Amino acid sequence: MSLIENINNGDAFDYSVNHGNDTHEHELIHGYVTVIKNAGKENEQILCKNKHNLLTNAGRDYFHAQCYTNTSAGGVGCNFIALSENSSGANATHTSVASEINSGGLSRAISSPTHNSGTNVTTLVKTFTASATFSAVQLCGILNAASSGTLGHEATFTSVALVSGDTLQVTWTLTLG
Repeated sequence: MSLIENINNGDAFDYSVNHGNDTHEHELIHGYVTVIKNAGKENEQILCKNKHNLLTNAGRDYFHAQCYTNTSAGGVGCNFIALSENSSGANATHTSVASEINSGGLSRAISSPTHNSGTNVTTLVKTFTASATFSAVQLCGILNAASSGTLGHEATFTSVALVSGDTLQVTWTLTLG
């Protein structure tokens, strides 16, 4: 990924973004730290301000678990796949999959999540088998519950008609940072 502009972030940040530089996967999730000795006192000393920090490999693995692969109550990741025939498309403001299918073999179902420690990719796979006819399945999302829950990702795909016995394999490949 190349960035278009040369942006100097000034005194507020300890890094800059330069035109033509490639970003690396560890640079896409950002956090900043400020450390102040004697904050608010006359002898206040700013040791660092808004310093860019590093997402560790262990931290990245933890986030993958929390976001996608955990299957235990209280920490379930977004690993339930939902389908729809709705043609309105995906939108960052959606909180559910519009007109989610809840019958005919295409009801929301838990996927088989896979994440290998030390990597930055989680894969969610589910194969649905239609037991009814659908004219235009074209929207899917991943949520963190078997019903309701939080919609973590949503995407459209080429509309497909299904008849009883047809299968639809859905694979989400997710990268954090």
